[in-house]
Amino acid sequence: MLIQSTLCLAAQEIASIQTRYAKKGLTLSQAALCGAREFIEWNHYPKNDLSDPDSGYEFYYHAHTADEMQDGEHGHFHLFKRNGVEFHHLIGIALNQQGLPVRLFTTNQWVTGEKLISADLVLDELRNFDMATKGRLGPVSRWVSALTKLFFTDMKVLIVERDHKITQLEIDRGDLKSALNSREHHVLTESKIDLLDRLSQYLLPAN
Repeated sequence: MLIQSTLCLAAQEIASIQTRYAKKGLTLSQAALCGAREFIEWNHYPKNDLSDPDSGYEFYYHAHTADEMQDGEHGHFHLFKRNGVEFHHLIGIALNQQGLPVRLFTTNQWVTGEKLISADLVLDELRNFDMATKGRLGPVSRWVSALTKLFFTDMKVLIVERDHKITQLEIDRGDLKSALNSREHHVLTESKIDLLDRLSQYLLPAN
């Protein structure tokens, strides 16, 4: 479990970054598009994904077609850890039209083509998620990193449940490969989150 001071610092980082974007008339979801003039379904933003070569962490932002998106959502981040040629999907973070995170989710292997690893290993990688990137998306990478701290407990529940769901699907469908590549079950676990409520728990009131 993350200590209180870590959660407070994460809350402060998130609030600070979103406030700075708001002063520029931008939402976090708009900032994630990295200056693109239009938001095209399925395209990755940034185009070649944002990666931190020192840590091996990376992410991108995108959206599906309107009929595949949940009501009110703008798009979502996919977070990864890359180890050489292998990469592992850690968590998905969906944003609403106002640029606030509203849903966390896990996916099966079909979605990303990852090398699926156990929940324990995913949690080890997610626990240390920290991207130090420069340039236009530097604040977005810090926001994403801070969010993994603030909502780590929620993410942990989903990732553990993901493995239980895969085990059940393997039984139901008859083999593991079918379970991991089922388009019907591409989202394995998900939960709604409330950023403003969570921030209120960890942000110190102004004097």
